[in-house]
Amino acid sequence: MFSGRGENKLLSWREFRNGLETWPEDIDSVVKKWAQAPISSNYLTYESSKKWPDAWTLISDSVYCDISIALGMFYTLYYSSYDEKDTMQIEHYQLSEEHRTLNLVSLEGGKYMLNYHVGRPVNILQLNFLPNPRYVLTAHDLPIKN
Repeated sequence: MFSGRGENKLLSWREFRNGLETWPEDIDSVVKKWAQAPISSNYLTYESSKKWPDAWTLISDSVYCDISIALGMFYTLYYSSYDEKDTMQIEHYQLSEEHRTLNLVSLEGGKYMLNYHVGRPVNILQLNFLPNPRYVLTAHDLPIKN
């Protein structure tokens, strides 16, 4: 899914999405798969979220910064059989005291937060120190094709 030609990456991504059908267990599969994405320098910014790539462009281009990995997880779940897709959000946090940012995918009201730890989801109750997110995006804010 992360190597080869664009068409092969898209086919691999489709096969992966279509194989997701056991929820919530497959949330772990999504997180583990995206933990394999090659990390690049900053590619996307929240200030230009209206120009973010659609799912197929994101996979074809294979440029994965922290935001685009969160976006990739979001798209993977959105285009799978996951039945809670209406609750999904991408949330951006500024942690000033730690001089870092977090780009998380929130599922089911924070029951699952993706992209906090590489390779595993966490529960919002485990992240009680988080401030209010600076940006919150839903499927309505993204270039979703149905």
